[in-house]
Amino acid sequence: MGIVGHVRLWLIAIRDSFIALLPITFLGVFAILVRDMPLPAYQSLMTDIWGPDWQGHLQLIIDTTHGLFGVTLCALLSVQVAHQLKRPGSDDLPHLMVAIAGLTNFMILAAARGQLNSHGLGHDSIVIAIGVGIFSAEALRWAAETRWLNPLRMPYDTDATFYHAIRLTTPFIAIGVAVAMAAFGLQLLPAIEADPWQSLVDMAQGNGGGWWLSSFAVVINQGVWFLGSHGGHFLDAHALALFSPWGAPYDDNLAWRPMFNAFVLLGGAGATLGLLLAIAIAVREGPDRKLAQLSVLPGIFNINETILYGLPVVLNPIYLFPFIAVPLVLNLLTLACVALGLLEFLPVTIPWTTPPIISGWLLTGSWHGAVFQVAEIALCTALYLPFVRKAEAERLREQSRKLAETTEAILSEGRVRLPVARRQDQIGLMARGLLSDLRKDLAGKVLTLAYQPKHALDGRVVGVEALLRWPHHRYGALSPAMAITLAEDSGDINALGRFVLDQACACKARWNSQGFGRISMAVNVSPLQLSDHEFVPRLAGILKQHGLRPDEIELEITESLHIPDTLLVDTALRKLSELGVRLAMDDFGMGYSSLLHLRRFHVHAIKIDGSLTRDVLTNTASADIIRTIAALGQAQDIDVIVEFVETQAQRDLLGELGCQCFQGSFHSHALSEAECVEYFGRHLGQGRSYVRPTTRISSSPTLTT
Repeated sequence: MGIVGHVRLWLIAIRDSFIALLPITFLGVFAILVRDMPLPAYQSLMTDIWGPDWQGHLQLIIDTTHGLFGVTLCALLSVQVAHQLKRPGSDDLPHLMVAIAGLTNFMILAAARGQLNSHGLGHDSIVIAIGVGIFSAEALRWAAETRWLNPLRMPYDTDATFYHAIRLTTPFIAIGVAVAMAAFGLQLLPAIEADPWQSLVDMAQGNGGGWWLSSFAVVINQGVWFLGSHGGHFLDAHALALFSPWGAPYDDNLAWRPMFNAFVLLGGAGATLGLLLAIAIAVREGPDRKLAQLSVLPGIFNINETILYGLPVVLNPIYLFPFIAVPLVLNLLTLACVALGLLEFLPVTIPWTTPPIISGWLLTGSWHGAVFQVAEIALCTALYLPFVRKAEAERLREQSRKLAETTEAILSEGRVRLPVARRQDQIGLMARGLLSDLRKDLAGKVLTLAYQPKHALDGRVVGVEALLRWPHHRYGALSPAMAITLAEDSGDINALGRFVLDQACACKARWNSQGFGRISMAVNVSPLQLSDHEFVPRLAGILKQHGLRPDEIELEITESLHIPDTLLVDTALRKLSELGVRLAMDDFGMGYSSLLHLRRFHVHAIKIDGSLTRDVLTNTASADIIRTIAALGQAQDIDVIVEFVETQAQRDLLGELGCQCFQGSFHSHALSEAECVEYFGRHLGQGRSYVRPTTRISSSPTLTT
């Protein structure tokens, strides 16, 4: 990995570390918000309820969250960098050991600087924490892979925790000593007394200093935020010289923090209140709109970490230009209005969490400030809008890609089922989201059924297969196979199967009342449903509820999963036969132990797998396999059904090979219930001229008219 790759890795790790620290950040911000609400009535009420020391108690929370920020950031960043550095075939660095290394090195450096206090461990040390965190992970990885630094190695069958602890002891000591020597060496260097920003401040004086310094502060703040770190803390710790002293009145030779917070950073860094409104206008659905809705309330109080890290704005090249340019425009516009006398600031200070409009009123003492802020928000919205539309188009493309990857992962699990929803990556997260949507849609009866007709050799329609349809509210029509696989992996297959059976039987009952009683209804059943001891009684209850005979329903047992060889399953299969329900083997010939199932339980029909029928015209092996299966079916008095019949030539050849029932687009695609009624009226009893005399057409009620 080159230097560019490492820098990108570090930036991602920095961003992810700040995201992980959001709970601590929000705890401190919430305490500030409660403490500093600029309403006299509120302050009096809190004093009456909690006593005169209530602000002091909140200050303890603020001091704790601020005072631990640097040290926790260093430990987390070490872990994030080590995680990004993982390489196949090498021993991973245990996250706990990496965090301890980062924490130890940071504390050594803080002790050497004489700063084992809230300043040395908190927000003021963010830059040092980032450097030490990255160094600790990179150095520990290098040392762990350097043979001469690994004299202590235990056998590979040692307890894993003990093995890694011993393996990393020497690298740990070496890195700690190196950090200590570097820290003490730095203490020997002459101290830099001059403020590095003071020369810039001096140069700007008399040359529109406030304009230059305020604009420079905007660029620093936005740049640091965009790279994933906290721009406000960086300015407080390293660039206070750019601003007038806290509490001082407005000075046009310096940047003024109250104006900076209230008129430039509307909604937080990047003036993201305008971004939230632009998202509300341009984005109709999806996670970005939901995130914007969640960010409105904190954004009113100028707290916007959720939108910066969640959208994200951080490290997002689409938002780089507006994230810096929009606050710059607001900064210059505000300074221009002050210079023209349109705005005048009072010598007051207000908390940075004061909401817009209120802050504008308090800082100017008139409605002019509030109206100006409203105009600024409208301008921000207009400036962000084209970039939001571009980001939304990119999100939709990425959403389609992720959906395709997730669908492929779910449907290509193979014989060894490793549920995708248990994965801890982006695909696993999306699979769990889809599973949650499936459960909601199942409970809300959003799922529907379509019905694909089945025809006898002479062309008569003899039945239909009920096919699941999942119209997703965001992604449109999703694969039914994905819904079934998710349900099987999550234990929801019984609920899904119950829904399908009930809907299919209700539809069949309605068709019976319209004179189409001879049409059979085939319903797919997962092998996992057979392990439910309530399956057969539930099916019997559904049949009774809708007034159907058992032989009007055909259960197609898919072979995508192994049919469990247990007493419970054998009992269910026996009871289904005793009930009189017809059983069919779906995907016959390509699943698990197809031939053995013909001995295990009584099968009324077998459906040949579509992978054989698709290329029957060009692949002689497929034709021979189908001919053999058809002969077996005739010998065992089992109906042979073929699906994916798409052309006349394909259908004719399959008929000559001995197949008796056909399903596919040659006859019809899947239809709605109402479309089926019209279809039955056109095709029931209308045969074709070609009938192969040697082919047996079942005399059972489900395959005859």
